[in-house]
Amino acid sequence: MHTNPSSTVQQYGLGSNYGYVCGGGNYLSTIDRFQFPFNSGTASYVGNLSGSRYASSANNSSTHGYVCGGLSNNDHIWLSTIDRFQFPFDSGTASYIGNLSGNKGCSSANNCSTYGYVYGGYSFDNGSWQFSTIDRFQFPFDSGTVSQVGNLNRDEYASSANNSSTYGYVCGGSSFDIDGFSTVDRLQFPFNSGTASHVGNLSGDRGYLSANNSSTQGYVCGGSSFDSDNQFFSTIDRFQFPFNSGIASHVDDLSESRERLSANNSSTYGYVCGGNRGISVFSTIDRFQFSFNSGAASQVGNLSGGRDWPSAADGVDFVTMFV
Repeated sequence: MHTNPSSTVQQYGLGSNYGYVCGGGNYLSTIDRFQFPFNSGTASYVGNLSGSRYASSANNSSTHGYVCGGLSNNDHIWLSTIDRFQFPFDSGTASYIGNLSGNKGCSSANNCSTYGYVYGGYSFDNGSWQFSTIDRFQFPFDSGTVSQVGNLNRDEYASSANNSSTYGYVCGGSSFDIDGFSTVDRLQFPFNSGTASHVGNLSGDRGYLSANNSSTQGYVCGGSSFDSDNQFFSTIDRFQFPFNSGIASHVDDLSESRERLSANNSSTYGYVCGGNRGISVFSTIDRFQFSFNSGAASQVGNLSGGRDWPSAADGVDFVTMFV
């Protein structure tokens, strides 16, 4: 594993210099961009998705960002759409290139170097449906319909997902019956069949959260659970790779409690973007340095506007660039 980000930026291109935050809000198509290491200011609006959407998920190869599914404001239709934009993206409209295995939003997503994965979700197009599906597409994906290759342990939505170079982790989430899970499921890359394994738990039950990762640790941020206390969380949990048992450690907090946020990574920092708390919608961008183990994350800037449930991607290839 390389540890010199400057050399790998030259190898893979300037996409690794930026974080992208897509859609969300009141059914927006906007794509905001900020340059690493971002420590002040306002992210720039640089382009648009192929259509407006809310509650999509996103993942990335080292050359492209992919934005998957979501809810459209066109008669509130749930989407199977996969949009793609090439790094470094600085203007224009993302291309609609294919579809998930079905219409769904509120999914989570992560990636290894060769595949993108999309987990769970729900759709109200044909009644009330929630999913345990794991969809997979191979990079560089440019057309077709994604294959369902397996399942989570249960039907769920509003989870978060992160990854090491060898495993994908799906954390927390909600269902129609239970508002917040603490479960951490794990699958080994390249996952192509079967059911993800339950390997541990977060420090508490919550859904509608986000996740970051360095090359050695996974972080799960914010969220909410309304089953008992009607709570919003600022919690940052951390677990060490390869995580295979136990409970994640609560290492500190975001600058404010919120849910329905998104997250991306540079090679040295985790960024947590947007979200809401009740009727308050945030443009906040928080940052914490890897490896983060104490102290509150700092608000370092803002998106171009408030974003409720956006998705986020970046051009950092964790196999070669993460510290």
